[in-house]
Amino acid sequence: MKQEDKDRIIKKLIETHTTISTMESCTSGMIASMITDTEGASGIFPGGYVTYLNETKVLIGVNEKIIKKYGVYSSECAAEMARTVKDKLKTDIAIGITGTTGNIDPNNPDSVQGQVYFCIIADGRENTFRFSSDVAGMTRHNIKQLYADRVFMELEKLI
Repeated sequence: MKQEDKDRIIKKLIETHTTISTMESCTSGMIASMITDTEGASGIFPGGYVTYLNETKVLIGVNEKIIKKYGVYSSECAAEMARTVKDKLKTDIAIGITGTTGNIDPNNPDSVQGQVYFCIIADGRENTFRFSSDVAGMTRHNIKQLYADRVFMELEKLI
């Protein structure tokens, strides 16, 4: 997705005074960074969390039972992440994303290379997504970019 497309999405949120927050794992804050690349985003983006470890997700407020029951790499965990950040930062829209980049995660046996789960809460509805891609040979940065672009594509449909 081109930067001007992302700018258009964020400008629409700015124009409508629609706030947005993020809780990111596999994208390491890239979605938040893309949001704040648009001038004026401080008016709609109070912040976000980068929760790379399971323990950090739980520390911020993700229900540990969700992770234990469904795994950290699941639609249920992504939705819980979105609910948590929406509740903490009181935003209209919230994004939660979890998945693997290029390698299998030795700390989580449910990891699948190139698979990501995300949830966008908008208009009071939880919209969950599972996206898989062949990421063999891609850099970690490019994989994060791929995932973040996918989130923006779905966000645009929801606003």
